[in-house]
Amino acid sequence: MKLFKSMNERESLHWKKGAFFGFYTYLLISAVNYFYYLATENVLFSPTFVFWSGLLGAFVFELIFNLKYKYRSDN
Repeated sequence: MKLFKSMNERESLHWKKGAFFGFYTYLLISAVNYFYYLATENVLFSPTFVFWSGLLGAFVFELIFNLKYKYRSDN
């Protein structure tokens, strides 16, 4: 029994692009938060927001790529 369907090559490529985007989103927000902390000794973003922004960035970016690909293949 499979819990998830297997990804094809295109979906796998889209996930890799989304994962890179999510990782760099996480890094950028973490850096902004850290430099803000150094300047003011207060945090700008909560750790929960930093974590979820990177994770959501990855999934949303992958979803956009998959939807664009399906839209182009239908036309």
